[in-house]
Amino acid sequence: MLRIRTFILVFSVIYLIYGYESPIEEKDFRRLLKQNKNVLVLCSPNEKTAKPVLQLFKQVEPEIKGLGLLVYISCEKGKKLCKKFKCDTNNNELRHFKDGDFHKVYDRAHVAKSMITFMLDPKGEMPWDEDELTRDILHLNNPKDFERVLKKSLPLLIFFYAPWCGYCKKLKPLYAEAATEVRGQYQLAVMNVDKVENYPMRRQFNITGFPTLIYFENGEEKFHYTGGHTKDDIIKWLKDPQPPKEPSAEEAATEFFPTDSENVNYVVHLNDDTFDTFIAENAQSPILVMFYAPWCGHCKSLKPELIKASIDLHDQQSNAIIAAIDSTKSPKLSKQYKIEGFPTMKFFRDGKYAFETNERTADKIVAFLKDPKEPPPPEPEWSEQETDVVHLNEENFKTLLKKKKSALVMFYAPWCGHCKKAKPLYTSAAAKFKDNPKVMFSAIDCTKQRPICKEYEVPGYPTIKYFNYGKYIAEYGSDRTEEAFVEFMTNPEEQLNKPKPTPPPPADPIEFWKDSGPGYENVHLLKSSTFDSIVGQSRKALIMFYAPWCGHCKKAKPTFSSVASQLASTHKDIIIGAVDATAERDLGSKYSVKGFPTFLYFENGQLSSEYDGGRSEQDLLTYLTGSTDKVEL
Repeated sequence: MLRIRTFILVFSVIYLIYGYESPIEEKDFRRLLKQNKNVLVLCSPNEKTAKPVLQLFKQVEPEIKGLGLLVYISCEKGKKLCKKFKCDTNNNELRHFKDGDFHKVYDRAHVAKSMITFMLDPKGEMPWDEDELTRDILHLNNPKDFERVLKKSLPLLIFFYAPWCGYCKKLKPLYAEAATEVRGQYQLAVMNVDKVENYPMRRQFNITGFPTLIYFENGEEKFHYTGGHTKDDIIKWLKDPQPPKEPSAEEAATEFFPTDSENVNYVVHLNDDTFDTFIAENAQSPILVMFYAPWCGHCKSLKPELIKASIDLHDQQSNAIIAAIDSTKSPKLSKQYKIEGFPTMKFFRDGKYAFETNERTADKIVAFLKDPKEPPPPEPEWSEQETDVVHLNEENFKTLLKKKKSALVMFYAPWCGHCKKAKPLYTSAAAKFKDNPKVMFSAIDCTKQRPICKEYEVPGYPTIKYFNYGKYIAEYGSDRTEEAFVEFMTNPEEQLNKPKPTPPPPADPIEFWKDSGPGYENVHLLKSSTFDSIVGQSRKALIMFYAPWCGHCKKAKPTFSSVASQLASTHKDIIIGAVDATAERDLGSKYSVKGFPTFLYFENGQLSSEYDGGRSEQDLLTYLTGSTDKVEL
């Protein structure tokens, strides 16, 4: 049995190295973190609570010997040290430090296999077979597992993936949901063919891109999966599996940069075999490389901009080069340069990769290649920033909320535009209550903490809920401003008991839009009865959900109307529409509209993303005719 000394001095820790125990002062602990690149720290209230994890440490330590360090901090004796490192002083908490800095809270299973995997690759993705979400999926670890499952009677769909593949990550939760729904009727399996021992499977089934899904019956390969990428699409296809349809002559002719294209001399097409040599031979030239997928709509929109930019550079006798790579046919390069979405633009200088850029129009591409400058680094995750907002997870959610008389919880997603706008205001409000022990402003990332967000039925982002000593009381319904947050948390009970103002009757949409200037008649004023038919017939649609009283909506009307007017004559397959969300509440609820205006972008009748870019006429036109967004599966 692993025993830890109980005579621990205040501000001391016990650290375990090869079974050795010793107290260490705070300054030495900081030095220890700097000297060891890979440290997992257990913060625990006392020895009794720590015991199960310390027993786990004893199993893990021999497997990571020389590669990582396991540390135990007793918060019973070292309260200030635990507070200094923001440990949960009431529960076991495992915090990982990488290269001397805090990396993340350990979020894997508390079993030896999971902890060993984590310590050997702390920045790696959680293995799929450890993800609770995939419990109804059969995980095939090697070719022998594959041979065994073929002998079973159920029809079989295998999802061949690589852990680094962004589209695979997007598809995984939907595939998992489908697996749960068809359990007992079909067997859904996954196999990581990025592992060396599974390379023969790639050769056997000619897997050159990810994800690849193959359907088997009676132990034999039948078809490659060709359905859509939702749970319902997968289930529908399984009920009537069909072979891939041959592309029509017209579709085949739309290949991105075919060898017989008149523009082939301007945009150079590279692949796994030609890339390295070409980059080395043209080291004196700045090179912009577009990674794309043939099915990607935004890539198709970008193609003419690339060709135009290439021609302009050629005419100006520039030595800059624009190249393109089909990622579905060049998996080696896609993995090497961590391509997770399309289109992705990588810039090379002096024969080496320099950085990623995001220019999407011909003039900006030309300007960039004349004077290449690296864009500013992305903002760190909210949870990694020093603020007075407490970031919650499955382990600390209930514990921390129970201690606070008044707590606001913002359920958010990092990509959400309204969340980004609310974040600094929410953070500023939290700072005003930092010395009040009864009040907490907190946040939870729903892309990482799905079970909690599902439990509290979060319909969209941001959703802000009020809790009293851990009990959910009501959804926050005031403005998302610093002043409103402060006013609410100063006296939540009074704010919640305020009578709700009677909403005015819905305004006539035509009356609202007719003062927008020329072109307003080209904005489709949509209702629940017309929305699906109009949006469903368009190739692209940008829909503004608004409220008649909203000042920002009123300011957006003239620009939106002008864009609609221009597109009506040049791009008849692009729809500009508007919905009064105060009158069409069903539509607002269906698309989780929480603030105004909200711009939603649709492709082929299906919601693709929330638009949170610039609102100038040029911004909107560029987005719709040559978008700056990446598309992921």
